[in-house]
Amino acid sequence: MDEEFCRERLRTVRELAETADPLIKKRLMDLARHYERRIAIGAREREVPGSEPRGSQGQLLVSTSKPRP
Repeated sequence: MDEEFCRERLRTVRELAETADPLIKKRLMDLARHYERRIAIGAREREVPGSEPRGSQGQLLVSTSKPRP
């Protein structure tokens, strides 16, 4: 997902949460936190050129192969 898409969804979700009942508001705020994390991960990846490779969910990709002698 592109960062601008996440920012727009974050704004929309927060606006909806303002008028939602408590149960829906909680779920919408959980979704807002999800988008905040996605934005933060994207910002970190742009900050550090040559950083460790990460998967689509932000997890660190580590090679399990043994180094050759």
